[in-house]
Amino acid sequence: MIELGEADVLRALKRCLCLAKQDTVFGKYLGDAAYWRNYALARYSVYRWLHEQVQKNGVNQTYLLASQRYADLPLFVSDTQGRGEREALEAFFQVLEGERPINAKIKA
Repeated sequence: MIELGEADVLRALKRCLCLAKQDTVFGKYLGDAAYWRNYALARYSVYRWLHEQVQKNGVNQTYLLASQRYADLPLFVSDTQGRGEREALEAFFQVLEGERPINAKIKA
């Protein structure tokens, strides 16, 4: 099902955890500090959950659990917690699918 190795997924999730943790610190410099802190904490908690699930159940089972958790989210999320969870799960799916961001070039 998933071709990416467990060690690679764990490494990617560890990086996501670090980024979310940094966002909790840098969020206080933005306009709505409480919003950005809660958003980062929501992402951090999902990344931590995913990391634990991969260690305990493996990549394929974690993918299924994450898919179910994503399906359980409301279609239109309006709260900070839900938006953070949705973004973290979508980032996890992108890691597994191997999608790369498009190299944007700006013409000046």
